[in-house]
Amino acid sequence: MRLIADTVIVVLVGLALGGASAWYTINTGLGFGGIRSGPWVSWPFASGAAVDPYTMAKTVRNGTIPLGAAEGLAFEATADSRGEALQLACDYIVSGTTPPSKLWTLAAYTAGGESITPENGSRSSVHSGRLLRFSDGSFRILISPQPKAGNWLGTAGEGRFRLVLRVYDTPVTSTSGLVSPTMPNIIKGDCEA
Repeated sequence: MRLIADTVIVVLVGLALGGASAWYTINTGLGFGGIRSGPWVSWPFASGAAVDPYTMAKTVRNGTIPLGAAEGLAFEATADSRGEALQLACDYIVSGTTPPSKLWTLAAYTAGGESITPENGSRSSVHSGRLLRFSDGSFRILISPQPKAGNWLGTAGEGRFRLVLRVYDTPVTSTSGLVSPTMPNIIKGDCEA
C-alpha cells in the first residue's frame, strides 16, 4: 500500500513541476530559441518543422501566424526600455533604428492580441516606406491617443498593450545575425490621469 501511495505522490509532484515549468516557459521569459534586444523579443524559428513545442504553444496562445524564416521576423514589446509595462493611457516615443530590411511595420495590439483601432480615424500601424527620418537614417515615432506632429501611431482604450515590429526580408533571420539586433528604444512620456 505504501508503494502505491509513494508512486502516486511522485507522479503528482512530477506533473505539478512539469506543468508549472511549461506554463512559465510559455508565458514568461524567452523560452527556447528566443532573442531579446532591449524591450523587444522575437522567436526566429517559430515556424517550420523544427519548431520546439513551447514556441508552438506560445504562438497558438497568442493567435498569431509566424513569418517564415525567409519572409522576415516579428519582434514584440510589452514593456518600455525601463521595463515598465506599456499602458494605453501613456504616450511613448519609439526611436532609433531597426535591423536592415526591405520593409518594416509597427502596430499596436491590446494585451489580448486584438488590433487597436484609434477612435479618431488615425492609422493603426506605420511602415518604413512612409516615415520621416533624420539625416542618419534613424526615426522617431510618437505613440499616443492624441494626435501628434510627425510620425504618429494612434492608440485608444485602457489597460496594457503591446507593440509588434515586423521586419521583412532581413538578414537577422540568418544564423549570422541572431546575436542581438539593433532595435529602437521605447521611452515613456506623459500619462493621462
